[in-house]
Amino acid sequence: MGWEGSTELRTRAFDFLSRASACTSLAALDEEFMRLAQAFGFKAAGLIRLLEAGGAVEPKVIFGSAPMDWINRYAEREYGRLDPTLPLAFQSRKAFTWKRAEGRERDIEVRNFFGEAREMFAKDSFIVPVWGPYGELSVVNLLSDEPLEMAEDERTLLQGLCSLYAAIGLSLADPGLPPPPEEATSLSRREAQCVYWTAMGKHDQEIAIILGISPLTVRDYLDAARTKLNVTTRPQLIRKAMTLGLLMPDRAMFR
Repeated sequence: MGWEGSTELRTRAFDFLSRASACTSLAALDEEFMRLAQAFGFKAAGLIRLLEAGGAVEPKVIFGSAPMDWINRYAEREYGRLDPTLPLAFQSRKAFTWKRAEGRERDIEVRNFFGEAREMFAKDSFIVPVWGPYGELSVVNLLSDEPLEMAEDERTLLQGLCSLYAAIGLSLADPGLPPPPEEATSLSRREAQCVYWTAMGKHDQEIAIILGISPLTVRDYLDAARTKLNVTTRPQLIRKAMTLGLLMPDRAMFR
């Protein structure tokens, strides 16, 4: 798969950020996200739920797109019992591809599974684990007709964009966000930075390293931002910050 370079990727990312915050339906959000995904060679994208608050569920598409013939075949043949991407999604906080999930797998059933998937489904997939506030687990799945080769900065930024797509999509699928306040709300520079890097898929320890502060201070800034925006979870915080135009790119990323 040929990427257009980090400058082009950032341009596309900022365009998605500006447009996604105005989406009021899943259809509109999917259209904006697919515009981003297709610019870099992906043919389909969707969010798949793997774990509800009460326990594991049969993988199901919540929004986005996926080939239904493969989904039906996956269910009929009970491929969930041997699909190595499922345990990896539970174990990993970082995005991964089929190549990593397949690894040096020697089990003939698993090898046949990937061969069949590549024949019917896609040549490769970029998979981003997304954890919810109550222990839910979903993955954003980006499908490619070519093997994926990505630089680390491209992989990190794409993971963040997928996390944003998931946060906005889940809030639209289950609206429970308080309406914006009548008076404008502002975040401090540090609060805004912490919210931005959280939206980009970074964890507290990683944000602490980027900003040169402690993980505890990162949590304090995020807690303060949640209080200011009157939300209780980080996905809600990201969505609310976008709605109010407060989720702005951290210029430190260009140093």
